[in-house]
Amino acid sequence: MTGLPDVIGLLYRADWTRLSLSADVRVEVDLDLLHRRIRAGRPAGYRDLRASLRPGRRSERAALLIASGGRYRLEYQDGHGLIEGNDGERGWERRPGPPGPAVADADLGDCPPVPELFGPSGLLGGYTLEVMGPMTACGRDAIAVAATPRPDAAGSGPSDPSGERVEIAVDAELGILLRRAETFDGQLLSLTELTSLAVNPPTAADPARFAPPPGSRFRQGIGESLREAFTGPNGRAARNALGLAAGGLGALIRLGSHLPGPAAAQEQLEASMPSPDPAPLGPADDPPPDDLLYLLYRGGEPHDLRAAARQWSDLAAITARVPAAARATGHGGVGYLLDSATSGKTVARTEARLRVSGPYRYRLDVSRRPGRGHARTVACDGDRRWQVFPDKILVGPAAPPKDHLADLADASWLLRCRLSGGQEITYRGRRAHQLRVTRARGGEGLMTGPLLFFPADAIVDAETGCLLRLISYAGDAPACWWELYDISTEPGDPAEFRVDIPPGTRVVEETGNPLADAVAVMPGLPGTAARAAAQTVRHTASVVSATRSFLDDLRASNQDR
Repeated sequence: MTGLPDVIGLLYRADWTRLSLSADVRVEVDLDLLHRRIRAGRPAGYRDLRASLRPGRRSERAALLIASGGRYRLEYQDGHGLIEGNDGERGWERRPGPPGPAVADADLGDCPPVPELFGPSGLLGGYTLEVMGPMTACGRDAIAVAATPRPDAAGSGPSDPSGERVEIAVDAELGILLRRAETFDGQLLSLTELTSLAVNPPTAADPARFAPPPGSRFRQGIGESLREAFTGPNGRAARNALGLAAGGLGALIRLGSHLPGPAAAQEQLEASMPSPDPAPLGPADDPPPDDLLYLLYRGGEPHDLRAAARQWSDLAAITARVPAAARATGHGGVGYLLDSATSGKTVARTEARLRVSGPYRYRLDVSRRPGRGHARTVACDGDRRWQVFPDKILVGPAAPPKDHLADLADASWLLRCRLSGGQEITYRGRRAHQLRVTRARGGEGLMTGPLLFFPADAIVDAETGCLLRLISYAGDAPACWWELYDISTEPGDPAEFRVDIPPGTRVVEETGNPLADAVAVMPGLPGTAARAAAQTVRHTASVVSATRSFLDDLRASNQDR
């Protein structure tokens, strides 16, 4: 019988861009149940979200053709008239009716067709998998696997999983999913499956099959969409507003550098980025062996870990990646802000102690961090979370940590990236594995774990699966560096994950509204400034509500396709 490490390797190495196949796709969704699931999964501040879902069930059929090189054509049936695809260079779609504009929807560019089936590695960074045994699906040998969302202590699991249980059929040869069924409240929420499959069909050899039909709209990635928004003729108002705001912030930074408070904060920016030893790995094509992938997977399981943590961030390296056109936005206001922020020392260092013990049981004590307005202690005992600020404590329900230092304790999120290397090394006296990390195909514009820039270099502890070192590169320069040291796996006292509140301490209860909670903990915000900030929150909330309503209507219209 195929074991879990084999299944993890199979799911991770599944690559639709190397396949050649034709298939018929069937999708069934219970929209009423999906509506309930969305509302149940939202935090308190979003329970009034209007889900743009039509009642009843949605049923779709489509014909799919895939050729190597990331080319595909997905043609919906049952009168939809929608055809979408990728010619190997860019994505496109053709809807019935008059031709659309040359550039349209902002999506993820080269994401797989039917990602529920052809992007199976998404199950590896936040689900607990159980191999049920061999089976036959779509006339092919397959492996039955059950997946349940992890209550992830380091926050690498799905933030709003669409079902309580996912049952999948993994193709034993290709690693893609032949069937995926999600349940919620014991009921079938959605079913996505291939009802027929042919490998290496003759039609896949014809490039014309993947060419966009006349009148198609070409898709673009998030980054390209933002660039067009700020460089196109319709973005003048946005550019001017952004430039004015950025210029004002730049002036404030330059003026504030002569004041006692900001000057003291500037003194904290006295670190220098370390020199990596061992050196980061160069480009490589071979994925890590299955046992290393399994080690990363197990890093997301409940475990005890105590460690010291450090982080370096180089603002100059980060802002150097901003294109000249973006720096010129708003009559140079953006460039003025960036130059002001990087006029002095630009490398900041954070020092902390991290303690993790199972789902939603953690504590992070920060002893050194540049800037103000950050919690110096965040603790969660599985039921409640405390965020300790210099003059107040924010208390609310259990939640995963948001600090990127916590991402080092659970490296399972790396399974959502493209990994290579994996050779065994000794790092600071501990047995470890070194990996090169690049962005997964279709991940343009997405932040994975703490990584905003790629490539990255990761050193994984061979015992615990945690990250001993992680370096993110902006071009050739290290932009961010994280590390854990002084590691221990001894169980701790449950009292460590609670905070004793001294008498007289101001305690603020979380509202569930992130904007309001952020204003509540802003340092030095009395009187008029507090009222102005609160008014800003209310105004922003109304804008968000209006935007949400617009998106609801837009999504509702898309349901009619």
